[in-house]
Amino acid sequence: MKTLMLTLFAAAALSPAIAGAQTPGPTALGLTHHQLEDADLVDARGKEIGEIERVVVDASGKITGLIVELDQRDPKPDRHVQIPLAGLKAVPEARDPGDFNIQTTQTLAALLALPEASLGGS
Repeated sequence: MKTLMLTLFAAAALSPAIAGAQTPGPTALGLTHHQLEDADLVDARGKEIGEIERVVVDASGKITGLIVELDQRDPKPDRHVQIPLAGLKAVPEARDPGDFNIQTTQTLAALLALPEASLGGS
């Protein structure tokens, strides 16, 4: 009886891990959806210029871009823009091992020139 209970307990404990391994969800730049939304946007020198607010996913579930909140100096409000994945790369966060930033080759001025993006839906 103990063997049966231990076997059932072990199977139940492993089921979520096995299910998660079978369906990891969309990824881009080598990061998961959650890791992307937890990342900051940095410029080519590594200076933070914004935060990833939302991951943009197409009808097939593929990640196609990011909506970023760009930092502006007061009194100007921060702006939300959508950027494609092209030209972006994930870089390890130096102060927080295991976390990543998203690095762009575009300048803050170039990103601020993009049209305002809506935060509705991903």
